[in-house]
Amino acid sequence: MTPFASRWLKAMARRGRVIIDDVPPSNRMRREIERAAATKKTEVDALRKDFHLIEAAIAHDRIVVSRDEEVRGLFKAAAASVAAIKKVIWVNPVKPDEQPLVWLRSGAKAENVRTLGYVEPQP
Repeated sequence: MTPFASRWLKAMARRGRVIIDDVPPSNRMRREIERAAATKKTEVDALRKDFHLIEAAIAHDRIVVSRDEEVRGLFKAAAASVAAIKKVIWVNPVKPDEQPLVWLRSGAKAENVRTLGYVEPQP
């Protein structure tokens, strides 16, 4: 962890804005996701880097807030066949079309279109 990240984390913890929770890894789900979404080693590495986000979301509020569109796409592809992650909501805080601040201020309700399992209706 970088010195900046360490200072930031400590400051957030002092303010009561960090919840430390040791969510155990789900090796079975990780294997299912890798099989379903990854076709290259770089994709497997990207998924592995963020498995903890999916596991924490499932253990708590089912919400991931991340700017990583590449890994979002990989998890979305996996959601087509991995039921455990279909209802996970993924929001990119810097995409204006997702209106993340409006969504958060209105209570961050679970909207189907924000889930990894959402599929656009065909015309």
